Amino acid sequence: MRWQGQELGVADAAALPGLEHLDGLVQSVTTPDFAGVTFHEVMAKSALNHVPGGSSMPFDWTVNPYRGCSHACSYCFARGTHEYLDLDAGRDFDTQVIVKINVAEVLRRELARGTWRQDPVMLGTNTDPYQRAEGRYRLMPGIVSALTDAGTPFSILTKGTMLRRDLPMLTEASREVKVTLAMSIALFDDRLQKAVEPGTPSTSARLDEYLDQ
Repeated sequence: MRWQGQELGVADAAALPGLEHLDGLVQSVTTPDFAGVTFHEVMAKSALNHVPGGSSMPFDWTVNPYRGCSHACSYCFARGTHEYLDLDAGRDFDTQVIVKINVAEVLRRELARGTWRQDPVMLGTNTDPYQRAEGRYRLMPGIVSALTDAGTPFSILTKGTMLRRDLPMLTEASREVKVTLAMSIALFDDRLQKAVEPGTPSTSARLDEYLDQ
């Protein structure tokens, strides 16, 4: 993975408890474009996540290309998952982002298995697949392509206006499989929004994005 036009600073992963045990860790990097954020690039062993049978969620499968999220929403229910890495659910969740750099390739292999039944797959249920990091890593086009080629319907939930970048591809995908897009808008008070979702695009920008789809 190359970051065009940027000097990479290689962080000491061992300085963060738990990360020295993170399976598949390739490197940890920082860049001036993301002040205060460190990306921990990993080689994922799996891409499809099966939702436990007792869950009340209306779907059985998810794909999460990132863990942690620079949107920094204070109410995010996924914060607790960072504690599995011995990171905290507060600032570490906002600034220590795990990036599954090979997620599209792994997903394609999993979808090619004879046991896959083309069940719907949900993206954006844990951390946002269109958070700012996606502008650098571009994981979603590969994921969308893998799902479409496998005849697998999918849904995307996001607060990120970067969804616009992939609209032509998503339009093409919708001709082959069922595609559902949803823009998450919780607040219409700009001051409050910046207080509890400091890393997200403005509410008006998200609303414009949704209405343009």
